[in-house]
Amino acid sequence: MTAAAPQLETDRLAERIKPDAEFRVSDTKTEAPEVLRQRLADEGYLFVRGLTDLTQLTELRRQILELCREHGWLAPHAPLLDGVYSGIPFPDYSREYMPMYRKLIKLELFNSFARSQELMDLFAQLLQGEVLCHPRTIARVSFPRHYAFTTQPHQDFWYIRGTPETFTAWMPVGACPRELGGLALLERSHKLGFLPHEKAIGAGGNGVRTEKLGLRWLAADFRAGDVVLFHSYMIHGALDNHTPDRLRLSLDYRYQLAKEVVDPSSLKPHYG
Repeated sequence: MTAAAPQLETDRLAERIKPDAEFRVSDTKTEAPEVLRQRLADEGYLFVRGLTDLTQLTELRRQILELCREHGWLAPHAPLLDGVYSGIPFPDYSREYMPMYRKLIKLELFNSFARSQELMDLFAQLLQGEVLCHPRTIARVSFPRHYAFTTQPHQDFWYIRGTPETFTAWMPVGACPRELGGLALLERSHKLGFLPHEKAIGAGGNGVRTEKLGLRWLAADFRAGDVVLFHSYMIHGALDNHTPDRLRLSLDYRYQLAKEVVDPSSLKPHYG
């Protein structure tokens, strides 16, 4: 049984997400586009298994882990693709994490993967028009049991702005069982509209209180190639990485109709 994450002494939002139910699986090969569009409108998300190219995904994982190894985050004698943490103290965010991250977001494959044919074709069907893939591509490296860095429940519209009809595609770079700290969605929370945010621990630094909303948390064990995509109002957050020694790598890519309004910040690299 996975141990519960410790309570964090903080004056910021620090919610520990406990999933109540599973994502519904959508099949883009057998279900008609109009069925998927209606489900996305009703439920706020689609969870698709095996959508992305595994060869490209594995190569991207290798490139990101090479950077992690360069910065001393990987156990030197473990296989690279296993992503085994070296056990050194967690990197300081500004002095140690960000120098690595600046290299990551310059990787050609990291950026081009957002515009892969499978993703662009799916969003063209869902949005029924020319699709803009935001140049602001985002990655996360989650360290084992580093609970203070877990992303809190929030809505992406807080950061995206522009049109609310923007959708995030979240995917792990490799298999991601819940213990490794995948993504959870608050069921049908996109129907609540845009909610106030407050300061929170973890990546992003802002969050929404969910304990009084009365909605279920949904999650799944991700296989390599699985993608969950969701509306910008959908409340979501990360699960804690409870593993003793594994890094979790994940990607956030955003999509909208090209004719809709877009905030200038979404057209710049992450963190400018």
